[in-house]
Amino acid sequence: MVQGNKSLDIVIPVYNESENLKPLLDEITSKLIGFFYPLTVILVDDGSIDDTPVKIKNIIKEQKKINIKYYRFTRNYGKEIAVKCGIDQSGSEFCSIMDGDLQHPPESLIEAHEKLTTTDANIIYISPKKRMTHFHQKLGAFGYKKILNSFSKAKVYLTDFTFMDKKTVDIVKQFNESDFYTRGILSIVGLISKEIYYTVHERKYGKTKFSFAKLINLAIDGVISVSTRPLRMAIYAGVIVSIISILFGMYLLFEKLVRGQPIPGFATLGFGMFFLGGIQLLFLGLIGEYVGKTFIQAKKRPLYTIDYKLSN
Repeated sequence: MVQGNKSLDIVIPVYNESENLKPLLDEITSKLIGFFYPLTVILVDDGSIDDTPVKIKNIIKEQKKINIKYYRFTRNYGKEIAVKCGIDQSGSEFCSIMDGDLQHPPESLIEAHEKLTTTDANIIYISPKKRMTHFHQKLGAFGYKKILNSFSKAKVYLTDFTFMDKKTVDIVKQFNESDFYTRGILSIVGLISKEIYYTVHERKYGKTKFSFAKLINLAIDGVISVSTRPLRMAIYAGVIVSIISILFGMYLLFEKLVRGQPIPGFATLGFGMFFLGGIQLLFLGLIGEYVGKTFIQAKKRPLYTIDYKLSN
């Protein structure tokens, strides 16, 4: 399909990225200003505690070549909610999601646009050619990808760098989940997607805001948001444990009646108690996650609250 309108909104969630903002916007301007028009950068400040707001105010005063819309949250809501806010503000023909750490090359958006407009795709996922450097990181990413896609009905791409048409944006705007997970939402809307690749740039300033604990929480939220199949695992686990218990009981009975062996007491009882206790706590926690998210969603609180907004 061929699109005449080349207007683009770039949604960038930021949190303590004051040093990266000006180089990022300069790079976006130099690489995209001649291709997309009008070009709008939507900066969503997820409650930064450094001088990010001051830097953005100065940039807005100085920047004349591209449009900048700045939204500052009243507190930290998380990256996914910041992305949701940016998508809600998008009104252009195309919309992209980028990180604010200079690792996503803006020129890839031109390739993504060409891919989208020359095929039947609505979403272009821009995936890194090389994501991790350490073996344990590669193993973790590979395992998470396999688990996530085994639970999800549709393929989930593990990249935030995306390029979407207006149809996709209008659909995503309808999703108001308290545990909004961009990758999961895009995978379940049912639109056609394609994938291209980019070379990851080095982070120039600052450190990643995602600690190991935050990555684990994001992984759990991702699995829970795309499927209820983990709950089915509780049934399977219960059946398997019951079968094992019956077989083990029959074995102990055989040992006692046929072979005359004494039935081990404390060790067998202790192992069974700890094993079953662990299984119960695991699935109680799993059920609690779903119940907790249902409880929060039932309150119908706003996904985010905006302190103020600015534009040039």
